[in-house]
Amino acid sequence: MKKLLTAVAILCCAFTYAQKEGSVTYVMTMEGLPPEQAAMMGDMETKIFFKDKKTYTEMNSMMYSYKILNDDNGQLFLMDQMGTKFFTRTSKAELDKNAEVSKDKEPRIEYLNETKTIAGYECKKAVVTNTTPKDGDIKTDVWYTEKVPYVSQGGGSRKGGEMFKGLKGMPMEFAIKQGPMNIKMTAKEVSFEKVPDSKFVVTTEGYTEKKLDDLKKEGGK
Repeated sequence: MKKLLTAVAILCCAFTYAQKEGSVTYVMTMEGLPPEQAAMMGDMETKIFFKDKKTYTEMNSMMYSYKILNDDNGQLFLMDQMGTKFFTRTSKAELDKNAEVSKDKEPRIEYLNETKTIAGYECKKAVVTNTTPKDGDIKTDVWYTEKVPYVSQGGGSRKGGEMFKGLKGMPMEFAIKQGPMNIKMTAKEVSFEKVPDSKFVVTTEGYTEKKLDDLKKEGGK
């Protein structure tokens, strides 16, 4: 679960878009799960809506669903795990502080000449290297398109920094591998149709608030 949310957080928190509004739909493929669990999860879709500097992400599966809103107030995360509903808030000040802490942790990017088409866009390949105290250098292959530029928001929920900061375009495909788990994110569709303001109005009714520190303890961090 934590690894899957990390993959999504990279997309919805680490970058915004130069275009004013639209949406991107990603197919999430999980490998390395026990057969029974893999059958229950299947291939999932994550959809990210963006407008100005706001993003809204949603994903639904048989086991759980989540929503993530990023706007001028910070980040709101809601999880529904088989009827257990909770939400967390991270203020803009906290996001900005995390971004300040991570300035010395920017990734190293190697651009390659390989290309392939994803969701109708010609994408180029890059190898992004992030360094962490625990795992050392972590290399990630990413396919990106310069048709939708990567633009830093200046804040982010990932205390280790933005995984793809400085990339020449939007990530269209990448995979996160930790132990036996491999989560692959591939863009299925990119749309620049107008997004209604109501898409960025999210209610917490029926959800119980949890603090980030409590979630970290529950996750064994």
